[in-house]
Amino acid sequence: MGKVNIKSIAAALNLSPATVSRALNDSYEIKKETKQRVLAYAEEHNYRPNPSAKHLKTGKTNLIGVVIPFLSSPFFLEFIDELYKLAWPQHYTLLPFQTQNGEEMEKEALDFLIRQNVAGIIISPAFENSNTELLRNIHHDHCPVILFDRIQHDLDTYKIGIHNSLETYNATEELIKKGRTKIAFLCGKDIGNTKDRIRGYKNALHNYSIPFREEYVIHADYQDPTENIDNELKEVFKKLQTMDNMPNAIVGGTDTLSVKVLGILAELDLSVPQDVAVIGFTNTNLANYLNPALSTIRQPTQEMARLALELLIKLIDKQQDRRDMVYGNFMFQATTIYRKSTEV
Repeated sequence: MGKVNIKSIAAALNLSPATVSRALNDSYEIKKETKQRVLAYAEEHNYRPNPSAKHLKTGKTNLIGVVIPFLSSPFFLEFIDELYKLAWPQHYTLLPFQTQNGEEMEKEALDFLIRQNVAGIIISPAFENSNTELLRNIHHDHCPVILFDRIQHDLDTYKIGIHNSLETYNATEELIKKGRTKIAFLCGKDIGNTKDRIRGYKNALHNYSIPFREEYVIHADYQDPTENIDNELKEVFKKLQTMDNMPNAIVGGTDTLSVKVLGILAELDLSVPQDVAVIGFTNTNLANYLNPALSTIRQPTQEMARLALELLIKLIDKQQDRRDMVYGNFMFQATTIYRKSTEV
């Protein structure tokens, strides 16, 4: 048998090529029974769509832009790695960009992706409402946009994340149950999940009648060069030590801060967990090998990436005005693993 294509499938099933094409693209115009016949035949005969033909017809490429704050973050690296594995069999190629939490770099990345005529964009925004108008314009008039991780953003689209406030509540509560009441929270300044994570932290303190201390919420400014974050945090903790107000537990609100804080505490001659217990959000595979082994809140990157790509491709294939669509938020549960850094 020769190469299987839309025309050969149409001839074999006594259908028109247009009907076969619509069935393969899950068009609402085609009956369910017809779709099943076409898909079953295509699978049986190892039919593979011609991405070039499809993209010439639609005017779109087979490129998907992925815009993230940091390529160095274990969470974002895992997410992109999973996207690559999922996108390749579906004939899509990724174009990843990092913004270093900068709105201007994010804008440059988005402008470049539009010039490349990408089929869609998956983004974790630099800040809560960074480039809102640009993203809205892209989503409505150019290509679909999906948000993940940092989903506290005004763009009306599908959003994929975790229950941030619940995860920080549970982590803070666990520290309280271990007898820690002077708990600090490290977070990135103005990034899109900070407010929810702080809310969970504050709720746990409130429910256990522990006074909230403003000085214990420590914001790291990612706009500064990376090496300055270490110095900034060191100065904050030195000041707290001088005031005899050093926390005896820390919740790290980002990948970077959760790992960095162990080294900073060691430089200040503070022992973990004897002086300060530490738990944090991070997807690093090295948590068990740090000194001490770090208690972590791990996000389900594989599931998040799978859903993000699935929803994006559905939007790419739909011939519908995205202004009129009803979107939803998809929230996953993180996995918390307690190790030596939080032992009593």
